[in-house]
Amino acid sequence: MKIVKKIVVLVSPLLLFVVLLVPYSWANQQFIVDWLGCGCPILDEFGNMVENNFNANDFTALFWLFISVCATAVAVLLSKRFLKEKTWLRVLYITGIFLVSLIISYVFFQMMLWN
Repeated sequence: MKIVKKIVVLVSPLLLFVVLLVPYSWANQQFIVDWLGCGCPILDEFGNMVENNFNANDFTALFWLFISVCATAVAVLLSKRFLKEKTWLRVLYITGIFLVSLIISYVFFQMMLWN
C-alpha cells in the first residue's frame, strides 16, 4: 500500500491539467477570445494575410506550456523527497513527467484551437 501511495503522489503533478481544463476552457470561450481575437486569419481582397497578431490561440499555447513547466517543477520537488536515493530514476521520472505534460498540453491546445 505504501508503494501505491508513493506512485499516486509522484503522478500528482499531472492533476494540474485535470483541474485546470474546465476553468480555462470556459475562460477561453467567455473572455480570452473576446480580448485577443479568435486567431482566424484576416485576409485582404487578394487573399494575402493582413496581420498576424497575438491571439487566443497563442495565449492558449503559452498557458498550457506554462502549466507543463509548473508540473515539471513540482515533479522536481517531489523527486527530491521521494526518489533521493537513485539519481537515474529521478532523471527518468522528471523527463517522463515533462514529456507527458507536453503531450497533454498539445492535445489540449489542439482541442481549444480557434480556426
